[in-house]
Amino acid sequence: MEADRGSALWGLLRKGGLAKTLYAGSVAARNVLLGANLASLPLVLRPRKMVEYVSESLFLYKAMSGRRGLPEKNVYKLLPAEEHQSIVLGHLRDPLDRTFFFHIPSYASDIVSLCLICQILKPKVVFEIGTAHGFSALHFALNTGADATVYTLDLPQGQEIHPKLRTTLRDLEQSAGSLGEQNGYWFDGIDAGSKVTCLFGDSATFDFSRFHRRVDFFFIDGAHSYEYVRSDTLNAFACCHPGSIIAWHDFGRVGVNGVSRWLLELSKDLEIYSIPGGSLAVMLVGP
Repeated sequence: MEADRGSALWGLLRKGGLAKTLYAGSVAARNVLLGANLASLPLVLRPRKMVEYVSESLFLYKAMSGRRGLPEKNVYKLLPAEEHQSIVLGHLRDPLDRTFFFHIPSYASDIVSLCLICQILKPKVVFEIGTAHGFSALHFALNTGADATVYTLDLPQGQEIHPKLRTTLRDLEQSAGSLGEQNGYWFDGIDAGSKVTCLFGDSATFDFSRFHRRVDFFFIDGAHSYEYVRSDTLNAFACCHPGSIIAWHDFGRVGVNGVSRWLLELSKDLEIYSIPGGSLAVMLVGP
């Protein structure tokens, strides 16, 4: 499977991703210079781990020093909530550790916050851009009522993809990998999975018209370029209504700066908050 994934990624790089590779390499080198310390030197022999370490170090530094650019607010302060909340977590015994619960703890904070949004908001219609293996879609299904529907949109697998807008190297790698459609989704075979409807297409060209003003919770976790995050956000605005929640993943993470760039620009006109301890940004849609 790794060989197939590498071959697919190489094919994508040959079709225009070389510039993205060089840019990503320069960003990684910059992050190492900024985020490395003496304790991390043994990771030099494990380049991927080194990049993960310094990226998370820079992410935590910005979060703890208040330099991410958005005010912080927890979900339970953004939405009226009871003092005690219960959430449901699923598939915690995955032998491949593909869950959000691994060595970078901010991802665990993200999934907990997404579950809390569902439990407090009680959305009837959830729309997600970026299915991947379906881990977040699974948790939307587990933490919503029996009458809820979760729509999740992703690029079709096994086809040659020509995104309409600019993408990042990370996006190329994910589209080259074997994801849910080929190997099954997290929500397959469980009762809550019946709430999930999979949709396929490029979010920049997908027809959202049947979802306009129907979506209670819209989660954006697709391509990470500025162009795609902006396009996905504008579609989310059309699909939501007053009282809806829009959430973006990977805000503040280095290496996917298009997310932060767009949200910081948008926050000049709208109230958007970052969730403490994680990489979610959220806003409550107003009148």
